[in-house]
Amino acid sequence: MILEELQDQAALYALDALDATETAAFERALHDNAELSALVREMREASADIARTAPAQRPPAELKQRILREVALEKQATATGVARSTSSSASWLPWAIAALVLIFCGVLAKDRARLQRELADARAADALAQTTFVTLTSPTPGHEEAKVTVAWQADRQSGLITINNMAPAGQGRDYQLWAVDANHKDPINAGIIHVDANGVTRVRFKPDQNATQIKAFAISLEREGGVPKREGP
Repeated sequence: MILEELQDQAALYALDALDATETAAFERALHDNAELSALVREMREASADIARTAPAQRPPAELKQRILREVALEKQATATGVARSTSSSASWLPWAIAALVLIFCGVLAKDRARLQRELADARAADALAQTTFVTLTSPTPGHEEAKVTVAWQADRQSGLITINNMAPAGQGRDYQLWAVDANHKDPINAGIIHVDANGVTRVRFKPDQNATQIKAFAISLEREGGVPKREGP
């Protein structure tokens, strides 16, 4: 976390509003602080954006006369050896600009967070669009209440199987998932499925061979540890 004092100095540094001594001290603090460097970079980019987007305006007609008057007064003060105090507007102007930059950086950060959320939603929607959902029903008596759903993503070669109301495999047995693919003679092993005592499980799986044209999924009851080729019902 960056100290508030360093944040203020960062805003002034980004606007080149620090004097030589303050600049040297700030750059020493900046040297080994990646977070502070990133803040300065964002503030400089923000100030540049403000400059580019600010509408062009004609200066007030009296501005030239005011500048000439200030220059004349400075010369007079230098000649007499009297130092003039800075005007109140000159003292608060850098802080006002720095505050504006900080506000603008906050807007940019909020906008970036919104874009990141929209990108994440788009990726999620795209992943959903590329997901195939398959519901399995059992022809075996005693499993009529089982509810099995497979969500398959071919581009990732992985899927998620969700099971409810399915009796555990039993002692010395395991359920094994298979992917039936048009390009393979035999079903492809997709892993062991362990169902808990309540008949529930949710497992991510990945076939052990590339499956590009899956026609169906199936679960068989095999000996414990599974088999390379289906044997059981």
